[in-house]
Amino acid sequence: AQIRGLPMTAASDAHHAAAVGTAYTIINTDDVSVRGILAQIVKSNELNQQYQTPRDSLRKTWNNWLRLRRRRKIPELAAKDRSHNGH
Repeated sequence: AQIRGLPMTAASDAHHAAAVGTAYTIINTDDVSVRGILAQIVKSNELNQQYQTPRDSLRKTWNNWLRLRRRRKIPELAAKDRSHNGH
């Protein structure tokens, strides 16, 4: 969007509660109708992002590592179950 000069709004792809609300857009307008908000989005707005604390970042990384590790083991466990059950 920046390269093409398109309007932008902040967004967050939150995967855990601590990340909700870390990215937001301040739209500077007194017209809070849909038309007014959309008109302001194409103008300059204030994009904000609050970074996670080191503790939250470490927790997120640890949880992702555990989640991905479990995901890889599931097919392996299913294959072992099939071999033990004679399938």
